[in-house]
Amino acid sequence: MAARTLKDVFEAFCSFGAGGGPVAGLEGRMFNKMMRDAALYGKGFTTTDADLIFTAVKPKGAKRIGFEAFETALEKVAAKKHVSVAEVAAAIVATGGPKSSGTVAESCRFFDDKSTWTTTAKAGGPTNYDGQKNLSGLCDRTPADARGISKGGSHFKK
Repeated sequence: MAARTLKDVFEAFCSFGAGGGPVAGLEGRMFNKMMRDAALYGKGFTTTDADLIFTAVKPKGAKRIGFEAFETALEKVAAKKHVSVAEVAAAIVATGGPKSSGTVAESCRFFDDKSTWTTTAKAGGPTNYDGQKNLSGLCDRTPADARGISKGGSHFKK
């Protein structure tokens, strides 16, 4: 794998979860994910600090920051953690980009082993019509006047 630069990792986090399309900037939630993936959270630096730093460097009314504002944010993160900017940048580059951390369901013999299925599930599942009565005979669908009184139905006949 080729060595990645800070800009490469920044762009990878910008486009993570965007459906493959180009994205112009980094959102706050991805900034938080970047800090978490780089293991920068700990004593003296929290998610709240990251949110405040992101808000301080983003343009007013914007949702995303560009690479220049990101570099300014890294300076603020380094100052908050009392380390050098190079150490913060190295931790971010070491991540190589965002990682997906989804869970995988465990096996379940009652679901996976179809020979144990019974009744409706064994027959292929429920259908729209199972021979049951429907509600069409119970509803009065005749036109009504402005007050909601049926004009041709059997309700309120004298």
